[in-house]
Amino acid sequence: MARTLGVLVRILVVSGFLGAGKTTFIQELVRRTGQDVVIYENEYGEADVDARRLRDDSDLKVWESVENCICCSGKQDFASSVLTISNTLDPKFLVVEPTGVAKLGNVMDNLTQVSWERIELLPPVTIVDAQSWQNQRRRQGKIFDDQLRAAGTVVVSKIRAVDDADPVVGLVRELNPKAQVVGHPYGELPDAWWAALLEPGDGGHERDSRSRVEGNETLDETPELETLALDHAELPSPSHLLWVLDALSAGVFGHLARAKGSLPCGGQWLRFDLVERAWAVTGDAAASGAPTESHCVFIGDELRRSWLREVFVPALWRDVAEIRHEHHHDHERHHE
Repeated sequence: MARTLGVLVRILVVSGFLGAGKTTFIQELVRRTGQDVVIYENEYGEADVDARRLRDDSDLKVWESVENCICCSGKQDFASSVLTISNTLDPKFLVVEPTGVAKLGNVMDNLTQVSWERIELLPPVTIVDAQSWQNQRRRQGKIFDDQLRAAGTVVVSKIRAVDDADPVVGLVRELNPKAQVVGHPYGELPDAWWAALLEPGDGGHERDSRSRVEGNETLDETPELETLALDHAELPSPSHLLWVLDALSAGVFGHLARAKGSLPCGGQWLRFDLVERAWAVTGDAAASGAPTESHCVFIGDELRRSWLREVFVPALWRDVAEIRHEHHHDHERHHE
């Protein structure tokens, strides 16, 4: 049943660097609150693995954007999409997941320029990876710090994987003393905490945009990271995937800020996720249950693209070899 036009569409932005766990957080938020939610997924380049995961794992309505980053070059399309979603899908809540290298401050500023009385902004959430935050901040410090400064709540993810989370918690409190900092596994957080994220803060979300400017330098451009998306990927066995992930984390194929995907490894479908030097592999029950296409994405610097294609898409290279073999025989017959 459609809601009356007087009801607000509340917008929650869930930010965080590449691989911090934004998608997992959103899934848990929807599960705990049971609210009517549409998700706006802004993936990096062609990296639409998370959007596929949201669609496969639930009945969520997902609006996907892979053309531009919504914090800078795609802000006009972003504003139009927000209005379109509000008018056509009429959700009670719109959860926006920006790309991992988006400036949260810019995203929030762009949303404030969407002039419509039925939109209400909620205090945004930033997810910080307890394992990888130091490497991420060292490589993209301005973006990382902006995501912390602009947040209403900062959630430290993967907390059980580290011995001491005090350094990252201390950094958050230094950069954003007003933010709520949460360092507990999701399962330990009560339903009331999740529900509170969908309620407006005191006086709305007021921000000072000058806090995201250092000197005269504004944060208007996203970093130039390469993206390689591969369909039809496959590996001979699970052990081959483990070996390749070790090589990826060691920098053999370039510096990988993030790699993720789902593919058949022998007779078994597996899902992998790599953030900086840490990686994990799980079974992909969704893909195992029905015929599907594999899809892998690699994001980073100086990617060895041909090597990645050769390792992950052997069918491509078999086809090339067969074409060359046939051409060789045609050439021999031509000279007989």
